[in-house]
Amino acid sequence: MSSENNITLASNVLGTIGTVLWCIQLIPQVWYNWRRKNTEGFPAAMVFLWASCSVPMGAYLILQVS
Repeated sequence: MSSENNITLASNVLGTIGTVLWCIQLIPQVWYNWRRKNTEGFPAAMVFLWASCSVPMGAYLILQVS
């Protein structure tokens, strides 16, 4: 298996993980807004999930560009 195939596999795995986490991070915000019947502000859970999903998505971006 060549080095380029490893990069492609790694970038696809990291991209998929980042996409799934990106979608999951919306759930606390939707629930919070629905419960309060208000759309102002961000709960801490959303900010944490948003930051954590940026790690694999950033790695995906770096691997895709290189």
